[in-house]
Amino acid sequence: MASNKLKINDIARLAGVSATTVSHIFNKRDKKYRISPQTRQRVLAIAQQYSDQSHIRQYLIKANSTNTVGVIVPDMSNSFFSMFLHHLEASFRQKNIQLLITCSHYNKDVEVNVAQNLVERKVDAMIVVTSLDSDDFYVGINQHTPVLFFDRYLKDTSLPFITSESLDSVAELIQPYAKQLDEFYFIGCDTQLTSIDARLKGFKQGLKNADLAINPEWLVSDDYCPNKGYDLLKNLHNKLGRLPKAIFTPSGNLLQEVLSYLVEIKLDPKEICICSYDYNIYLDYSYYPIDAIAQDFQSMAHVCVDVIDDLLNFKELKNHEIFIKPQIIRHH
Repeated sequence: MASNKLKINDIARLAGVSATTVSHIFNKRDKKYRISPQTRQRVLAIAQQYSDQSHIRQYLIKANSTNTVGVIVPDMSNSFFSMFLHHLEASFRQKNIQLLITCSHYNKDVEVNVAQNLVERKVDAMIVVTSLDSDDFYVGINQHTPVLFFDRYLKDTSLPFITSESLDSVAELIQPYAKQLDEFYFIGCDTQLTSIDARLKGFKQGLKNADLAINPEWLVSDDYCPNKGYDLLKNLHNKLGRLPKAIFTPSGNLLQEVLSYLVEIKLDPKEICICSYDYNIYLDYSYYPIDAIAQDFQSMAHVCVDVIDDLLNFKELKNHEIFIKPQIIRHH
């Protein structure tokens, strides 16, 4: 029988129950129809023996589903992640799926620990903003729990990911100002992350498109920690003896920290051009005019839901690499 496609009737016969009973168990209706835990366990144990057949695996996943999806983000105070989680929770709630949200605090050991905890809680799938350098850990989890990378992905990963497009959008963002200036500084952190690296590449492309030869000294970066943007700009100010004419920051957190320094020294807004990734509505009221890239949270959330649904239903993904086009918001 193992070489043939097992049917519900076959499982019912082996378990000594009706096909209707097996169907109720696979569709999580066993409590509604008062099917005993012992009968449920017997049916699932038989099905497990044939889990090498894809349709049986689907039955087992549905029968054991917890209607929960685990999410790992590195920083819940980051406005980008909080807005994304807001839309993601609303999208999954419409499907009666609850999110279990955890935070890694940019710590690799913490991330591994919370991921293992989510597996122990038997989440149906995981959406991860990873800080790891390799996908090996999640490839292992993906053998039994589908994993979807979000925002940050790992080069050459076999796992699907969703992120915002950066190369063309950042180039388009800074190009008009790069044409008018003789310098443009990148103030960033964690350029080893694929999402930040893509924004850096877009920055370089924008300078190239504007025929502005890049000076390596314009690329100012370090490992991220709170207030790092403030420190980087302050140190640059001291080094140059003046502020740069133009700045691009690759994240909202860094932008806020850069702005805190500018406010502290009371710089005239006319003396600097600021562009950034991660638009926030507060920029509409900023003392300093800032052009920014707005990520499409709603589209990203909806696509995450669709991809997770496909993964849970063993559907082949049309594309493992999904880039969502952002919008440029200008204030200059």
